[in-house]
Amino acid sequence: MNTLTQKMSHIVKYLTDKQGHFKLFALFLRDNSPHNWDVVVSAQWIDKNEQEALKLISQQLTSQLTKNELISLSHIVTIKTNDENLKQIRQFIPVKDNSTAEIQNSSFFGLDIKQAIFFCLQ
Repeated sequence: MNTLTQKMSHIVKYLTDKQGHFKLFALFLRDNSPHNWDVVVSAQWIDKNEQEALKLISQQLTSQLTKNELISLSHIVTIKTNDENLKQIRQFIPVKDNSTAEIQNSSFFGLDIKQAIFFCLQ
C-alpha cells in the first residue's frame, strides 16, 4: 500500500498544479468491497466540468499506476464542493499539505468505510 500511497500523492500534486486545489482527494475501502478502493474527489474545477475532470483524473491514474494497482481501484466518486459532509469531515480529520491521514472503521457520506486514506482535505 505504501507505493500506491506515494503514487497517489504525486497524482494529487500534479493535478493540483495543473487544475487547482482539491477540497477532497481520498481512497475509501468500503466494508462491502474489501479489496477495491474508491477514489473520492471534490474540487471546484471538477464541479465546473465533471466529465472532463474524470477524464483527466483517469488519465493520470492509468499513466502512473501499475496494472495491479489499477485493478485495486473500483471507481472514481465525485463529491460536490458544497456537500455538507465535507465540512463535517474537515472538523475531525487533520490533513495538511504534503501529508496524509488514515482512518479506520468510520462512516463517510452514508457509507461504512473499513479504511480511508486522505491525501487532501480543505
